[in-house]
Amino acid sequence: MVIADTCTLGLDDKLAAHVALSERGVTLLDCPVSGTGAQAAKGDLVFFASGDLAAYEGLKPALHAMGRISHFLGEFGNGSRMKYVANLLVTIHNVSTAEAMALGMKAGIPPETIYEVLCGSAATSRIFEVRGPMMVKNNYQENVSATFATMSKDLAIIPPRRWDAVGP
Repeated sequence: MVIADTCTLGLDDKLAAHVALSERGVTLLDCPVSGTGAQAAKGDLVFFASGDLAAYEGLKPALHAMGRISHFLGEFGNGSRMKYVANLLVTIHNVSTAEAMALGMKAGIPPETIYEVLCGSAATSRIFEVRGPMMVKNNYQENVSATFATMSKDLAIIPPRRWDAVGP
């Protein structure tokens, strides 16, 4: 049996589950996802997979049925480590998107124009493209696919210690 853990959890919890399941002959893959609920509905997720390579290869078609791509990152836990890196960037992009939109609007540029122009420029990001339309409409109640509570939880589980001092 192979289980793909797609949750964003603390690494200690993932490692404890890995050990407990392996003692029972179950292979656990660490496969957190990058993407919002809206992206999941469109099959636009990215999987950060780690653990047993043969198990990953067997599960890869299922991952690709749910998302657009999966990356194998080696030893168990590296999927979560990559997810923490991604979550940090997602947070930075959310904040910078809001700041950029506010700056442009304060300068008198319509939000529709800001969005349209920046989407085609080097300044764009996936988050800008996903969150920008909400900001243009000034509507944060429709199609909510992520919350500050989730973002706060995801940032809180990033290990406070240096990874180079931590064993696998």
